[in-house]
Parts: sequence; structure tokens; C-alpha cells
Amino acid sequence: MKSVALLFLFVFFTLVPSTWAGPAEISTCLKQVVPLKELREQVAELDGIWSLYQKTPELQDSSALSINLDKSVNSIIFHLEFLCETIDGIPFDELSDYVSVNLAEKGEEQFKQELIILGKNEGQIKVWFEFAKFAVANRYRVLDPKKISQSIQSSHPLIKSYLKLAKRIDRKEDTGSVIPATQELTNQIENFFKTDPYMSQALHENSQIPYADWDENYGGS
Repeated sequence: MKSVALLFLFVFFTLVPSTWAGPAEISTCLKQVVPLKELREQVAELDGIWSLYQKTPELQDSSALSINLDKSVNSIIFHLEFLCETIDGIPFDELSDYVSVNLAEKGEEQFKQELIILGKNEGQIKVWFEFAKFAVANRYRVLDPKKISQSIQSSHPLIKSYLKLAKRIDRKEDTGSVIPATQELTNQIENFFKTDPYMSQALHENSQIPYADWDENYGGS
């Protein structure tokens, strides 16, 4: 697959971004996420929604809902920070660097055979090769900081509702409506990820990263 190898060589060694966000721009973006983290921290100080459910007898049997909500809020903040940190591209990690360089130098077939000898199966190899192509294609993809800011602002009402719900549970206020309110907020967050273009993109990009277990020779089990 010489054409593939040449493509990787060209992109990996010669592509230079036309624009590059400096540390100040990335820092400015991340600072916009700080108020959201502070709101989440207030919920953590109340022990989190899951713990509040556990401490409330009438809510204990529905604790799975609370876990999903806590995870959804954490996901918002994680993906917003990801967008800020990758304004001008997704940096190569150790795996994408290793696979991309070897594909460029050796081509798919030779490198595939080496990985098989090292103990990787064809399914794992396919995932690695697809990830390497994704990494090369997105190494210098550019985001609009203003649109990231819009995504951050759009998430504020959701995190505020999260804190408001936590305080309600802590005060044992209108406990009977807590379960439907938890489900509704979780649904709103899911819809936010689907309808906000950048949040949807961040979710997709992070889903491309294989969480493979690979050791010192990149071939262990």
C-alpha cells in the first residue's frame, strides 16, 4: 500500500497549520469553563447527586438515574475543555504517533505483519489503523473560538439546574418531583450533545480514540 504510506509521510512530515492558537487563546477559552466547574464543585460539596439519592430513602431505588446525571454533567465539562485544548488540532498521542510513523515508513502490509508477530489480532490492528488515519486527518483541524464560547454559554443553564436540583434534594424539598426532574435534566443534556454542533463533534472525536492496552513493545496483551 505504497500510496497510503506516501500519504502518511506527506501529512505527517510536511503539513503545517495555516493558523495556530497560542497558549493565551487556549487559556482564555479554558477560563470560560471555570465557572461551570465551580458550580459542579458546589454539588460535589453536597456529596454529588448519587450520594444525595443514597441518603434519601425514597430515592435510593432510583440511584441509577443519579449516576447518569453526574456522568452527563462531568461529560459536558470534559468535552468543553477538550474543545478549548484542541482549537487548532488534536495532538498526536503515543499510540497515534507510533502507528502513524510506522505506517508511513513501512506501509500497511509490512506493519500489519509486525503487529501480528507482536500478538495483535486483526481486529485490534484495524482499529489502530483507522485511529491513525483519523489522527492524521484531524491533527490540524481548526475550531472557531467564538463557537466554543457559545457552546460554553449554552451549557450554563444545564449546570445551574444541576446545582439547583442538588440543593433541593439536600433540603428534602419536594422530593416527589426529584426523580422526573433528574430524568428531564439528563434528557436535556443528551439533547445538548446532539444539537450543539461543537459538542457533537467533541463527542465523536473522543469516541475515535481506542482505549487499547499496549505495553513497552507496543505488542503486549
